[in-house]
Amino acid sequence: MRPIVLTPALALMAVAVFAVPSVAVADSPFWQHWSDGKAELNGYDLVQPRYGKLRKGKAVLVFVTEPFSRSRGVKVDRFDNSNPDHFTALKLNHVRDFPTGLYDYNLMTSVFVDPARDFAPVKVTFTGQEWCGHVFEEARFGEASTSVAVNSYFEGETDTRTLPVSQAEDALFIQLRGLMAAKLAVQPASMTALPSAMMRRLRHAVAGPAKVDVTWSAERSITVPAGSFTIRGATWTRPSGNNCTLHVEVAYPHRIIGWHCADGEIAKLRGSTRLPYWQLHDRGDQKYLKELGF
Repeated sequence: MRPIVLTPALALMAVAVFAVPSVAVADSPFWQHWSDGKAELNGYDLVQPRYGKLRKGKAVLVFVTEPFSRSRGVKVDRFDNSNPDHFTALKLNHVRDFPTGLYDYNLMTSVFVDPARDFAPVKVTFTGQEWCGHVFEEARFGEASTSVAVNSYFEGETDTRTLPVSQAEDALFIQLRGLMAAKLAVQPASMTALPSAMMRRLRHAVAGPAKVDVTWSAERSITVPAGSFTIRGATWTRPSGNNCTLHVEVAYPHRIIGWHCADGEIAKLRGSTRLPYWQLHDRGDQKYLKELGF
């Protein structure tokens, strides 16, 4: 994210950055909490299965609102509240880094959703870098179908296709938080979705529709490196057949305290903070990593 210097004129424009669709939505905890010009940063201890072994690494989840163009799929430099193509997106940058013997993996998924449309995904991109090469994928979501374009260093994996889906498994890390309400929503859900780009990459799987059924566990307390939290677990089955459970904090803003999957994947929260991280790029600003537990 590029830093923005607010001149007096731009400061007036910044007031209109958040396109609030209705009074009812404007009064929700979401807009009150997420319109402060900061991002939520969460750091995790990660155990990632790869090549038949469990690898220790770290994960970071970055949640932030941004002015966005629906048709172009990009953050806009100048938000126009009267332009129906412009809206305020909630973005998740999901980063994972872990070693595999001699070389490491650096994976990142970016998810853009529309808060005014039940956090429906608008765009999901994925990049994977490791010493063999790198991969880029972009999925653009419509109301009834999604276009997926993959560019890979592996022969036969570069692909463009359209799928009859409008949901994304990667968006569950946003949607299951139920950010519009102070009380955590725990209704079961069923959808047909584009499977996780990160998980497909690790399995070299082709994009295709998958059934996603979400169920919730009872409220309970868990302890992680960041402390003790009251959570409820949201569980679904990946196309690989492995169940995954997201541990969602009961108290607002319903942070993700961690997750675990049947294949041994585990993440536990080390630290969480709210910061304008895109401004913290000077020498010494690495001190803020301590707030993420790193």
